[in-house]
Amino acid sequence: MSNDYQRQVIDFYALRHDYDNDFTQARALKLVNYLYLQKSQSVLYVATGTGFIAVAIAPKVKSVIGVDFTPEMIARAEKKLEALNIENIDLINADIAAIDFAESSFDLIICSLAIALFPDIPQVLAKWYQWLKKGGSVAYRLPKLRL
Repeated sequence: MSNDYQRQVIDFYALRHDYDNDFTQARALKLVNYLYLQKSQSVLYVATGTGFIAVAIAPKVKSVIGVDFTPEMIARAEKKLEALNIENIDLINADIAAIDFAESSFDLIICSLAIALFPDIPQVLAKWYQWLKKGGSVAYRLPKLRL
């Protein structure tokens, strides 16, 4: 992501102190209802934010790696994990477009609503598919547009 664009996104989300409100959580958690989760799965959660989806799925899977490039969001997620004593979630503060995982690392890759923020969605999706294990899935949700 370009540095100017990335800085704007980081600043916008860092200022949202009410990010964990009921509306935001309900909207994001709709995606969880469509996921086929198993205890054996390794999950990558892209744009994890404050981690409420990671927290919701953690008891149902083996492990979750949450990646977000907003330091303030990762800090909030870390506090939440500590308070809830959740140990199968690892958080990484990084740009998903600049990070690399080994091929076939994940059974499931999730991104709720933030996929629309990536300037090169096909490039990001191509990377994600490299990281998926055979038979794995990518799940994302797009914001509803009202014209």
